[in-house]
Amino acid sequence: MDAEERVFADPFLAELAHTRPLQRLKNIGFLGALDYIRTPNGADLHRRRHNRYDHSLGVAELALLYADIRGLNRYESRILAAAGILHDIGHGPLSHTLEPVFNANFGINHHKAGTAILDGKTGLGSEIQEIMRAYKIDLDEVVAMVDGTHTGAHAFLFSSPINLDTIEGISRSRLFAAKATRPFNPKRLVALIAAEAAWPAKAADEFWRLKDSVYNMIIHHPSGLLFDGLAQAYMFLEIEQFRPSNFLWNEEQLRNRQPRLFSIFAWARSSKRRALHRLSEKSPKILEHAVKAPIRHFSVNESTSVCTAADLSKRYVQTKLSRNISIAELVGENMMTEAATA
Repeated sequence: MDAEERVFADPFLAELAHTRPLQRLKNIGFLGALDYIRTPNGADLHRRRHNRYDHSLGVAELALLYADIRGLNRYESRILAAAGILHDIGHGPLSHTLEPVFNANFGINHHKAGTAILDGKTGLGSEIQEIMRAYKIDLDEVVAMVDGTHTGAHAFLFSSPINLDTIEGISRSRLFAAKATRPFNPKRLVALIAAEAAWPAKAADEFWRLKDSVYNMIIHHPSGLLFDGLAQAYMFLEIEQFRPSNFLWNEEQLRNRQPRLFSIFAWARSSKRRALHRLSEKSPKILEHAVKAPIRHFSVNESTSVCTAADLSKRYVQTKLSRNISIAELVGENMMTEAATA
């Protein structure tokens, strides 16, 4: 049984999945600009373009697995699964890639957009509110679970460093690296968390180290930084063509209205040298533009044992840094990486 079948077995969750806001996520790439590094073929897992809808159903499926093993009642199970299916509802086109530019210029991010959607204050309608009322599910409780402000026994599933969102997300991102990372089964980790009285430190530690490798090999790889940077530089320089409401576009709408951005992706995908040449000719200001390239590291503090949910953030540590770098320098780093691996 795949995630969709498992989630759709509950009519409440099936109705949520068929709402306009959820269906919109089918055209929001999971990795943002990184999804355009390769041409998808629809078959190989590392060449398939994943989306936020698939990810959201995956998180809901993990929530249902946890609820089943813990023996939660139907209401508790639905709260967790609804939080899973709705947690990314506010993502904009190219997901996390363009969000910093939207936020800097318009004060919009996926958290604020998600709240507006759930409140029925966007053009996407109020279906979600109506479904919640019909099934007598407290929307405020679901929102609290998503926001990390819920105080219940299972809130750590969304608020702690090792949460259902990141477990599913790293598992999905890992596929992008093909055989470059060690195998990982997200359901196994969630089952251990649900079934064991003590925290499954060995399995959780392995996952946290996997997250570090996925970030280094994919998200913060020179190619990933370049594609993110190209999109951010393009939007920054063409900001007069964008409006706050564009955050609720899907990627097809973005492509139709900003085709040149996707042409830039195609240049970079075919050859970094070609991208440098074409950008020099057609968009030299993009090459000059500097972006903040993030640097993240994830480490395990083995001196801290997990006795309560509060200990999770002490054992599983992340550091966030960034560096300012021009697009031209990122292209150069990519060319050196390609030469070294040729």
